[in-house]
Amino acid sequence: MNQMTLWALCAALLACLGLAGALWWQSGTVSDLTAENGRLTRGLAAMQLQADQSRLAANVAAARATRASLMTIEANATIEAIRNLQLGECADAPIDPDLAVILGRRNVQPEN
Repeated sequence: MNQMTLWALCAALLACLGLAGALWWQSGTVSDLTAENGRLTRGLAAMQLQADQSRLAANVAAARATRASLMTIEANATIEAIRNLQLGECADAPIDPDLAVILGRRNVQPEN
């Protein structure tokens, strides 16, 4: 072997060692990025779950509001029907205090 071939082999060996080091360093970077991707994926799934739960809560709140509105309409109709009853001599009787409280909760003002 002559001197030139020896230098070429040493340069090739150093280049291979340099490339191996670069690959080792990059594999660490890839591992870190893979772990970060996993964390971000789990975070995204958690946020999507929270968004789904928020939509469900909004739907439940809307259903409750609708139900409360229907209950108020039904209560007002019932109260109006009670007021329109022909009770004869009992028509001037005072409203029971407990009934007045219930009417007050429904935002219906009892007649005085």
